[in-house]
Amino acid sequence: MNLLTKNLNILVVEDHDEEYNLLLDCIQNSSILTGHIVHAKTVAKTKDFLLGEMKFDLVFVDLNFKNHHNAEFFLQIMDWVDHKLPIVALCEVASPTTTLLALINGAKHYLIKGDYDEQSVEKVIKDCFSIVDSTGGYFENREFLGDGIALGAVWDIDLVHNQVKRSGKQFYESLGYNDNEYNKEFDFWDAKLHPNDYARVVGTIQESLADNTKRYWEVEYRFRKSDGTYTWVNERGYILNDSFGRPFRIIGAIIDINDRKEKEGQIQFLDHQLGAYFFHNPYPMWIYDNDSYAFLEVNTAAIQKYGYTRDEFLQMTLRDIRPAQDLVQLKNLPKDIVSANPVRHWQVRHQKKNGEIIDVEVTATDIQLADVMATKVMVIDITEQLRARHERTFVLEVVEKLRQESSLLDGLKAILKYVREYIQWQYGEIWLTNASCDSIKMITYDFEPNASTDLQAFADPVAFTSIPIEQTVFRRKSKHQKTYWIEDLKTEELFSRKQLAQDLGLRSAFSVPISYKDNYVAWVIFFNDKLSRKDVALINLVESICRQLGYEIRRRNSEEQLQYIFKFSRDLMGMANTRGFMTQVNNGFKKILGYDEHTLTTKPIHRFIYQEDWPILQNALDELRNDRVSSPFELRCVAVDNSIKWINCTVTQIPAEELIFISGRDITRRKTSEEEREMLIKELRESNKDLKQFSYITSHNLRAPLSNLLAILDLINPNNIKDEMTLFLLEKFKESTHALNHTVNDLLDILVIKNNVNIEQQSLNLEDEFHKSLERLAYLRQDNEATVTMDFSAGKEIIFNSTYLESVYQNLITNAFKYQAPERNLEIKIFTKETKGFLKLYFADNGLGINLQRHGDKIFGLYQRFHHHPDSKGLGLYIINSQIRALGGMIDVQSEEGVGTTFIVSFKKN
Repeated sequence: MNLLTKNLNILVVEDHDEEYNLLLDCIQNSSILTGHIVHAKTVAKTKDFLLGEMKFDLVFVDLNFKNHHNAEFFLQIMDWVDHKLPIVALCEVASPTTTLLALINGAKHYLIKGDYDEQSVEKVIKDCFSIVDSTGGYFENREFLGDGIALGAVWDIDLVHNQVKRSGKQFYESLGYNDNEYNKEFDFWDAKLHPNDYARVVGTIQESLADNTKRYWEVEYRFRKSDGTYTWVNERGYILNDSFGRPFRIIGAIIDINDRKEKEGQIQFLDHQLGAYFFHNPYPMWIYDNDSYAFLEVNTAAIQKYGYTRDEFLQMTLRDIRPAQDLVQLKNLPKDIVSANPVRHWQVRHQKKNGEIIDVEVTATDIQLADVMATKVMVIDITEQLRARHERTFVLEVVEKLRQESSLLDGLKAILKYVREYIQWQYGEIWLTNASCDSIKMITYDFEPNASTDLQAFADPVAFTSIPIEQTVFRRKSKHQKTYWIEDLKTEELFSRKQLAQDLGLRSAFSVPISYKDNYVAWVIFFNDKLSRKDVALINLVESICRQLGYEIRRRNSEEQLQYIFKFSRDLMGMANTRGFMTQVNNGFKKILGYDEHTLTTKPIHRFIYQEDWPILQNALDELRNDRVSSPFELRCVAVDNSIKWINCTVTQIPAEELIFISGRDITRRKTSEEEREMLIKELRESNKDLKQFSYITSHNLRAPLSNLLAILDLINPNNIKDEMTLFLLEKFKESTHALNHTVNDLLDILVIKNNVNIEQQSLNLEDEFHKSLERLAYLRQDNEATVTMDFSAGKEIIFNSTYLESVYQNLITNAFKYQAPERNLEIKIFTKETKGFLKLYFADNGLGINLQRHGDKIFGLYQRFHHHPDSKGLGLYIINSQIRALGGMIDVQSEEGVGTTFIVSFKKN
């Protein structure tokens, strides 16, 4: 399948965000179809992605990756990937050597940073996939890295300015040339070509430059040394084209292959190109006899990988690089792998000279050397890939074990045992943090049952006890924040159970934190009875497990907490399906309604609801068509004893599972109280109505006979009565009748105030109205010296009833004169203050004052008198209090006996 017709998964290995974003824009703005574009900023992330589950179709690699300014990082990447995966080098103009090494060792193409756009990126990607299946598209040779196996040099030619740069001092000095000769003479190379090779080599280069579809060439020729002799070299050149497809620069490498040329004479390959591919390949290759399995030839990569010399290889057979336990498979090798397909693949285990066993992927083709039928093999070390794949499977198995257990604790017990047995350490334990992460508790442990010592004793001192985090395990909080390896517990002073570990034979340990969203939620710690050096692979495995467990532990912990709340909440909680049946109920449901769970989940919901309230529930369910949560509603449920339970409910839709969550609270007691309160209010209203009616009837029924009595008294002429006793009784009767008349009038005034609902209000000026009241009461000042001070600057406009305001002023002013202190002149101060919602009027005098401790709760009561004044009736303050409160205001008093009194009237703002 043409990969360009599908969405490509692309990995970009780049440690600078701005460079990544530039490349990302170019890719997305091109016509290339993309799936996932993943950014790796570190070596570790690069390895995780390449060995992970996602399969990439293309990789971009920054050759100037931080702290990796040579080809070593690139070669690491080549070890992690399939050799056919297209890799594009991201290079700097100033680093031709690194770029060339990447191209030689497997990069399919390159991009120069700062010199590419959408079109050039698109062309590079298309070029990569056009040569994926072409062996001629590889520029591969590890020999050039200068490991002593072969000598080489690189060169960089600027075709625009006819300038050349050559590097490779060791190579040129081995040929007898100095720096001035090879690095400063532009024509140095031309003069050193063997005459018989000149036309062929120059023709190959010119043909490549003329064809803009070619990016490189490879040619072998003889190069003259300073002593006049010749050595065989292999040269590879790489062409850099401008945006118009014209070559402007070529870079290349030249290596000494004289030794290899001598070795090649021992075997005649079918064609010259095959020989170059064989010896230059970065992957181990060999040729073996189909009958004897004897090695006939090996390349340099095989020598480096397996540790044998070439001479040792040629004395060996395939059996010698296979583990002893796998030799039985080798007997069936021809039968297993020979097929009609000329290229065959399989996986097998090999053993290196040092005894290390590796997993390899083998690619084999049949060839014929003279009269010998042989097989040419290329092997790729897939040990890391298989290990990573196996570890991924193991990690998934661990997570699945946690999920399968019914509780988090049981799950952690299961996975601890599973992991401990897998890594073959003697003892393990898991510590879990509390909600605030300031203390931890060892919640589970596991140990080898056949251990030589009682490892239960190691857990007993700390098991299931909450301990401040700084005091646990290593007695230092920083030790918990990352993986910590202790090779020898004897030397770890911070380990709190060091002596106990020594007594039980535990010698090494390591701990790995389990985190979720940058918060540490747990730790797993393993102990071994052997001195164990730091094992990076083991740490990586446990860290991979812990990365997965962080989310799972937090999720399971949250789920169990929610389940606990659901189960034991006093409120009603339950799940119902769309068919009208409860699928799950909590204890609150069962306790409040009295039914068992089976009854609640096997009968329709409406069976438990008071019939008249069915429409209420239906209306709430109808709301869920537009909203996920209904408005709160109240309905009546029928309990098992046929009593009525009032429930305040909400229903919530869970669309993914076609379920409805029902939550409710028992409000029966509140509803009963409300009913009782309503009944009491009704009774009070009736009583108040009766009292008003009684007062009305009493006052009005007394009015007529009282008027008659007053009229009769007016008709009686005292001068006509001679009897003194009769005159005396008549005078007393007259006083009583007038007093009764005043009382009836007061009651009528009060009734008017209390019953007047629609009191007329208007805009009034406090200062103007006060002056009017003073004028009406001017007679009070004729016999009394009084000083009146006014300040209405804080506010004077109110909305109030004019009659009521006149009554307030009149009562306050007359009281001030009536109860003035005999030993001092009267002083009245009146001023206003503005507060939130009210304009306050302060009316202060320096009169007799009131003992508030004795009379404070009776100040505004009916017929309450606090001084023995002959004109005092105890009615004025009651009336103005009723008038002010009737219009939403308030009145308060501050007073001190012998000092004076201040009344504070709060008028409600409009």
